[in-house]
Amino acid sequence: MLGWLRKKSEIKTEELPLRRYTPQAARQRDGARAEMLAKAYLIEQGLTLVDANVACTRGEIDLVMKDGRTLVFVEVRWRKTAAYGGAVASITPSKLKKLLTACEVFFQHYPVWRSSPCRVDVVALQGSLDQAQIEWLKNVTG
Repeated sequence: MLGWLRKKSEIKTEELPLRRYTPQAARQRDGARAEMLAKAYLIEQGLTLVDANVACTRGEIDLVMKDGRTLVFVEVRWRKTAAYGGAVASITPSKLKKLLTACEVFFQHYPVWRSSPCRVDVVALQGSLDQAQIEWLKNVTG
């Protein structure tokens, strides 16, 4: 899946445990709030929630949603200001690599989803969380 980001032999995902994470610090709580806003937005757009806050030692998945028959792994990015490019610019190849590793681990722990078509989306929130502008980027790795 998406070999342009990394070579298949670099990471042995079958050995990575899957876990849930919870926000601890104030900044993480703001991130969790941004994820809740993104989840509500996607549900309004017709997607359904499958899972959230899934992590392994090499990456994490903010939201796992279904769009029809397609399984959608969602990365949520939030920035208060557009300085340094804003939320969309904060999506780096390194971040995508970690996300894809977590997706592979997800499929290993939940083989029922392996035959489903899938994609990676980004929901970028910009500005105050009370009035954030939301941008939904579909299939960012395809």
